[in-house]
Amino acid sequence: MKCLSIGVVTAMAVFTAHGQTSRTNTVQGNSQAPTYLYGGQASKLEGDVKKRGGDNFGWKGSGAVTWEVQIAKAGEYALSLCHATEPGGAGQELQIASSGSQLDYTVQKTEGVLRGNMAYEMAPITGSLSLAAGKQTITLSITNAPAGKSVLAFRSLELTPLSAKAAIEADRQEARRSRASAEWLSKAGYGLMFHWTSQSIGTNGTIKPFDQAVADFPLDQFVEMVAATGAGYVLFTVGHAQAYCPAPLSSWGKYHPGKTTKRDLIAEMAQALNAKGIKLMCYFPTHVVGKFRSSSSTEFTQMTTDILKEFGERYGENVVGYWFDGFYQCFEKYPDFSFRDFFKVCKAGNSERIISVNSWIYPNVTEWQDYWAGETASPVALPVNGTNARGPGQGLRYQALLIMEPYWVQQKVEMPKPQFDAQKLGDYISGCMKNGGAVTINLGIYQDGSVDPKAVDVLKEVRERIRKEQK
Repeated sequence: MKCLSIGVVTAMAVFTAHGQTSRTNTVQGNSQAPTYLYGGQASKLEGDVKKRGGDNFGWKGSGAVTWEVQIAKAGEYALSLCHATEPGGAGQELQIASSGSQLDYTVQKTEGVLRGNMAYEMAPITGSLSLAAGKQTITLSITNAPAGKSVLAFRSLELTPLSAKAAIEADRQEARRSRASAEWLSKAGYGLMFHWTSQSIGTNGTIKPFDQAVADFPLDQFVEMVAATGAGYVLFTVGHAQAYCPAPLSSWGKYHPGKTTKRDLIAEMAQALNAKGIKLMCYFPTHVVGKFRSSSSTEFTQMTTDILKEFGERYGENVVGYWFDGFYQCFEKYPDFSFRDFFKVCKAGNSERIISVNSWIYPNVTEWQDYWAGETASPVALPVNGTNARGPGQGLRYQALLIMEPYWVQQKVEMPKPQFDAQKLGDYISGCMKNGGAVTINLGIYQDGSVDPKAVDVLKEVRERIRKEQK
């Protein structure tokens, strides 16, 4: 996650006996869609079950996680466990119990392009729980694991009413049919991302006011640099940790007054890049744009909708893709958010625009998206037939996002040595392209638009190899 992980549990924690944490919290169940029981929403944690960065929980030895859930409709509920199995954790028995029934599950090895305790999958559990309407207690427990043994990294328990299962699956199938083609990504092979933000530092250690920095941005120089690297597309930030937009959008100004600019850098950049045969995509920090910390679900949806509708209609076919950050946190806080409606808003002005909803190391937060956000930082396993067979990005067009420097935003005057050489990066890009995927490389960029010449030299070598292979 490029911004610090934001906790979404508002209930007050009460610490009791050693190894136990209790909270006053009730999760509202959904009778028409899955209900996700996150570790952070638990009413009680017992044993060595500890929250970690990224809103997941490391689980060692025996222990239990308990939720209070308000069940809207009595019936049978299917369960799936979102987790990554720790080395040696496979084979461990766990139980999921309510007042009416219990299911047993043997932990299986999880797999995906990420490894070890980052290989998250949504594992279905055989059988179903019988749940009566009203407030119910659901407990996930391990009773016979040796103390200190790492078993799994736990994210959530998915609770799905069997009565709605057909409708839920029909919605997912419709989402997959609705996807725009992202084949052009693999044909492009690789592109560049730039976290050029209100926090980007100047080469002299100072930071200009954002409006002035946008006015002074040397677009011609920037575009020539991008063209020299052979990149097929640019992924450019529209806001990041702070809600600044490098364009005069009225809706953005309405919700984030004083944080737009007179110059429309997005329009000018799209035109200049397109003249070189390079496509433009845009990054949005959804949690920042929608004021995640303070807004209600209705307010979050309205802000996001208004801004994306204006943005899409303003730039039309000149912006071919979006990359949305922060959605695994946002969906945890706003479980009634409609991804179907969001998907349609994102196509405003360009029905073929591709979108990605970042769920980081976790399985897809929704099927209503076109390609994998792929926030991997370093090379991972290659795609299979253009996608990931399991885990994060499953079924979506493969796009891996790397960082040339060991951070996303250039907030230091000194620029470190590139993390990848041309051989390593070229091999990975070539392998991804042959298997239907693409690679995006984030380059550190100063406020004056300049980047590290050594990183550009690496990419020029990559260009010579990759573009020669395409001929």
